Amino acid sequence: MARVSFVGLKRVLIALGWVILFIAVCIGLTLGLSRVMPGWGNGWDIPRTGVIEVLAFGLATLLVGNLLNKYSWDRMGWRRPAGTPLLRGVLLGAVMSAAAVALAVVLGGARVHLTGDWNVWPRVALPLLIGLILAALGEELGFRGYPLRRLADGIGVLPAILVLAILFGLAHSRNPSATVFSTVNVALAAIWLSVAFFSNGGMPLAWGAHFGWNAGLSLLFDAPVSGYVLHVPVVEYTPGFHTWVDGGAFGPEGGIVSTIALLAGTLWLLTRKRAFEDVLPPPSVPERVAA
Repeated sequence: MARVSFVGLKRVLIALGWVILFIAVCIGLTLGLSRVMPGWGNGWDIPRTGVIEVLAFGLATLLVGNLLNKYSWDRMGWRRPAGTPLLRGVLLGAVMSAAAVALAVVLGGARVHLTGDWNVWPRVALPLLIGLILAALGEELGFRGYPLRRLADGIGVLPAILVLAILFGLAHSRNPSATVFSTVNVALAAIWLSVAFFSNGGMPLAWGAHFGWNAGLSLLFDAPVSGYVLHVPVVEYTPGFHTWVDGGAFGPEGGIVSTIALLAGTLWLLTRKRAFEDVLPPPSVPERVAA
């Protein structure tokens, strides 16, 4: 029994070591790129941030996950074909965000109305669209992908999902108008995206779902996304009087409407064919610690 416990503890510590190394490389690359990359201005600040995240987290995945820890891209969720799962994820995320906004209108008294200023919509929507695509990919590389897979191989799938979900929630806890409720909902969103990652759709499905959710809230309804008001023209969202229902200034993600939508989306993924089929470790999981 003592030997089994020691082997298990060693596996956990090695997995944590790799994930900590990954996080350290991500932080270093993010800080470095932020310093050397000039500001873009004119509404392109969100795409700039997205580019930095994708480069930093993508390079960390390549260096730590692929080159040092010898994890294949397939093992880290990048399977072919990627197009269909990506589009399926976008549709899923958009439908779920629309459901959350609809519930906010029906249950919380939120309002959505058209403003008619179509002439400025392309100028605002294009950089925002690019920024949301990149931001979704960056966060998936940082919180799913290699770190989720590596941690799952060391401590188990469910514990790994919960650990990274808590970290994902805490990472958004300092956003504008954040509350305890919004932090819990963001953590729940991480669980939903982790379930997508461990399905046969892998990273493309999780990336698409993440983007579809954010784009649905912002581009379709101009609702705040995780506390950030993006001021999309043509449509305007106004929260109701009950913050616990529609999230108030934080956006639908801060209210029970998103709790319902995220639970429904997670349940839907869990009931799909081949759900959670990719949770077992390979015959030989790399357990070498980088020197």
